[in-house]
Formats: sequence, C-alpha cells, structure tokens
Amino acid sequence: MQRNHLLAILLMTLLVVGWMYFFMPPPPKKAPAPAATAPAGEAAPGLDAPLQTPAPAAAPVTDPDSPLAWLPPAAEDPGDPATDEITVADEGLELVFTRVGARLKRATVVLGKDGTDSAQLVPQSFAPSDAEAVYPLGLRFAGQFWGEELNRRRWDAAPMEDGRGVRFTLEAPGRARVVKWFRLSETSNTVRTGVEYLNLSDKPQLLGLDTREPAVSLTWGPDVASGDHAKGASQQFVTRVAGDNTYKPTAKLDPAKPVERVIAPEWVAVWSAYFAVAVKPEFEGGQGWIEGRPGAFSAGVGAPRTELGPGETAVWEYQVYIGPTARRALSSAWPSLPTVQRFFTSVTLMDQFAMLLLAVLNWCHDHVWANYGIAIILLTLLVRIAVFPLTYKSMLSMKRMQKLAPELEKLKQECGENQQEFQKRTMELYKERGVNPLGGCLPLILQMPVFFALYRMLWNAFELRRAPFMWIADLSEPDRLFSLPFSIPLPFSTLPLDSLNLLPILSAVAMFASQKLMPPSGPVQNPQQKMMMNLMPILFSVFMYNLASGLNLYILVSTMLGIAQNFVIQGANVNVEPVKKKPKASPRSRHFYTAAQAKKREMAKEVRREKEKQRGHGKKDS
Repeated sequence: MQRNHLLAILLMTLLVVGWMYFFMPPPPKKAPAPAATAPAGEAAPGLDAPLQTPAPAAAPVTDPDSPLAWLPPAAEDPGDPATDEITVADEGLELVFTRVGARLKRATVVLGKDGTDSAQLVPQSFAPSDAEAVYPLGLRFAGQFWGEELNRRRWDAAPMEDGRGVRFTLEAPGRARVVKWFRLSETSNTVRTGVEYLNLSDKPQLLGLDTREPAVSLTWGPDVASGDHAKGASQQFVTRVAGDNTYKPTAKLDPAKPVERVIAPEWVAVWSAYFAVAVKPEFEGGQGWIEGRPGAFSAGVGAPRTELGPGETAVWEYQVYIGPTARRALSSAWPSLPTVQRFFTSVTLMDQFAMLLLAVLNWCHDHVWANYGIAIILLTLLVRIAVFPLTYKSMLSMKRMQKLAPELEKLKQECGENQQEFQKRTMELYKERGVNPLGGCLPLILQMPVFFALYRMLWNAFELRRAPFMWIADLSEPDRLFSLPFSIPLPFSTLPLDSLNLLPILSAVAMFASQKLMPPSGPVQNPQQKMMMNLMPILFSVFMYNLASGLNLYILVSTMLGIAQNFVIQGANVNVEPVKKKPKASPRSRHFYTAAQAKKREMAKEVRREKEKQRGHGKKDS
C-alpha cells in the first residue's frame, strides 16, 4: 500500500476517534443505590432507568382564600398502589395511569413478537408513595394558583367502555372542576389528551401570567428511560416552530438557569436514538418549556393566559406520541414528527445523506429480503458501486505509482540522505510520467463522508434494534459470539472486553489480507512503516470492537468487496511511459480566420501581379 494511502487511513482513523471523543455523548453515570429496594419482578434503576427524585412536599396553607385551600387533602398511601392504577392498552402501547395526580405511571411500547422486545419509558420511582413521585403527564398551573398540587391529589377515575381511554375528575367544591382524559388514538403510539377547567364560583378566575407562566401545562418528567443513552445520538429536547426544529442536549441543562421557553411551538419532544416522546398542542398560543438537570428534568406545553367568568369552561387538547423513532411510526402520528430524528444535528447535508441511506436500507429490507443483515450487505454493495469511479481512479493511480516503484527506489539511492532533493526529483518524475501523487489519496478522503453517514446511521437507526442475523442477536449491539470469563478495559471504548466479538476480528483479517494483496507503490518501506501498516488493522479492530455489529458487518463486507476490486484492477494495463509533448501548432494553423485572411492576401497579390503583367504586355504592343 502506498504512503499516501497509509496517510489517508491514518487521517480517517484520527477523524473518527476525534468524532467519538468530541461529539459522542459521555457514558451515563450510574445512579447511587437507592435506600429502598425494588419490588419483586421490577428492575433496579441503572443506566436506562433513572432514579427519581421525590417531589417537594406541599407548602402549608395559611390563607383560607388561597386557591390551595380549595383543594382536598393530599392523597394518602393506600397500602397497595395497584388499587389506584388503571390500564389502557392497544397493540402498540400499554399505559398504566395512577389516580394520584391522574398521571402516567408506566408506559410500555410494545415491540417484537408477543411483546418480547418491549420498552418501558417511564423511569422507575422509589419514592415512598405515588403522591411524592414524579410521573409524566401531570399538570402544572401558574405558581400563584395551584402549581403542581393537583399531582398530589387522588382523582376520581372512570375508564372508557372500550378500554382505550380513561377520564379523571377532581373537584374543588364551589370553586372549580378539573377533568383530564386520555384516549388511545387510531394511529399507532399516539394518545389524545384533554384538559378541561370549569369555573364553579360566582367570580371570574384568572389562569396564567402573560408569557411568563402558562395557564396550565401538560408536563413530562423526570426523564425518558429509553435505554439508548450509550448510543451515538445524545438525548435532545426538540422544539418545532414555524417549520424549523431546534435541538438542545438535555446533558447541557443547568438547574441554575431560568426556565427555557419557546413561544407558539408546533410540538415539543424529548428524543434519543431509539425512542421519542412528543407533545403537540391542538390550540393556538401555546408555550413549550424545559427546566431541571440531566436525568431529572421537566418539560411541557402550556396553554395561554385565560380568564374565565362564572360557569365558563376552558378546554385544551393535545396529541402525545410515545414510541420508537422508526420512520413509519413517526409518520403515522402527524406529518412533521419524522423530522424529530436527526443523525447529525449540526450538519444538515450529512443528515440528509444518512436519511437517504436509511431509506435505501429500508427499501432493501421491504422489497428484497426481510432481514436487516442482508439489507446491510445489499446497501454495502450499492455504496461500493456508487463510489466505484472514485475507487477505480484511486487504484489505477496506485498501480501507476507501483510501476514507478523501482525508479523511485533508484532515486532514493542516488539522493541518499538529501530528502529535499529526493522529493524534488520524485515530483519531476511524477510530472514526466503523468502521475498524480494525490490520485490515490484524494478519492479515499472524498469517501469519508459516506463512511461517517453510514457510521451514524447504522449505529443509531431504530430499525436495527434487536434485528437478528446469523449468530448476531442484535445488529445495534456488538455481535458477542460468546462471553469471556474475564473483563478488562478496552482502549477507545466505554465498554470492557468481556465477550468474543467475531466481526471486528474478521474485519482486521480482511484488512491485513487487503494490504498483502496490494504491493507497495513507493520505495521499499522502512521497518517503522511496515510495523505501522501491520498495526493499522489491529488498531482499527480495537476501535470498532464494541460498536454496533451492523456497522462492523458493513466494514467487513466493504473490505471484502475491495479485495475483489483489487483483483480486477491488478489485471488492468496502465502506461507510465514519459508523456510526449505535443508540437506547437504553426501560427497559420492556430486560427481559421487568420489562415483565411492570409490566403486572401496571397490571392490579392496574385491578382495584382497578373494585372501588372497584362499592362506590361500592352505597352510593348504599342
């Protein structure tokens, strides 16, 4: 392999390592062990089940005319929390609500055959009671009104007859009645939600404080237990306003900063690699917001300031999406929701390219073979075909330089230690023989965006989650042929070496074979260069060892196709003879107009000579 080819691979590796270091989210920190133990059958909190912080205790009521005095006492512990639970389910969602706060206690996204791959997105709570727990889909009124106190009261519940919804009611006698209802939509993973406020008093009631505090907000907190925080896409708070999305990593939330508000959002969402929770208001003048810290935040959509006269009712409706980031699922909720998914949040062109690759991958899965391992192989073949013109040019350039290797070695011996003279004569030789020294390096660099786009897409695409292929149980995880009886740290990885991952090892073998099949195209390599060339496949294998098996499958297949291309190129005949200089064209042949004018002048001279000759003959006759 030529020197500039080696430099290109080193540059690619450095860029990938730099990308991993600077742009990948840091590994999530393990939460401290809770004092209480999890009930039997429930997983203890860990990386993907954030530990909840109990809600702050309610402030004592001192003013009998305060809105807080209207409310019944906070819910007492019933002993068995299951007595307060109501389950609503369909083929895509299983939602468990609690009467305490009329909130969502568990949200299971049903996935896989018989639900074997299902994911529970509500963080597990270890608070002493539901009244002290933080659950999603609670209500937050303006601070001068009720705040979040309704989340600590026990509501009356009336399940809908078809089992697809539930209606909760809480009444402050003589003051107000609040109704909150949830109903599974006909579209998958979507819940229609409504909040109704009825003024039962004989005086006007004001809800909200201009744009600083909404009248009432539908909230989601304290996190989304998506189980994908170790993936390449960091969790983001997404707002869509006027057709444009804005992304803010939840890892950058700072509780010391003011609440971040967005006026008139089309929807807001908490999005990560595999799952998204989105809230879309069905009314005008809404306000999106988020506050808190990573792993313990609260986000929501609030209703505008509202004043209600005696007996008047205000109604606010929402659509709530709770589900995977699969394109089909997002599209079924509402048209603009698929834009929540981004493989590159800062480089739009790269994101569009990665989306194109995902569309091709899904097409291969849906129309050729319903297996994502086969689809990755087909995608790799298509990518290889698409970049073949660049690859072919690169390999021809390497072959030309390979033919010049003996002459370069001779130049090296003649120049000795004078590297400057050697470089000068080398470039003169390249120019004489019509060889571009960057011809093999530049095409490889131009292919790097393809690698990066595939890297992010194959690692973060929901479609590969739990997708099997041959011995691989999950193409989004390392292939793990079998577990090892030990665990040691691994460079370039947040995961240890605790299993035998076959694909990166096979990729290293294929890369080593590719090097041996491609003879060197420059002077004889020194021992340091040879050692670096031999180490490159090993280093790359270590770097890729704990990454997604789908990505390693792409690299293995692409390397093997490259070996096949090498065999084809080796049979090609290239010419490195000195380039013949074209003779300079004569001035007469340089331009047609100039030649025509010259011919015209010659003809005129000939006519004049004939006339003069005729006049000469006439004088003699006279």
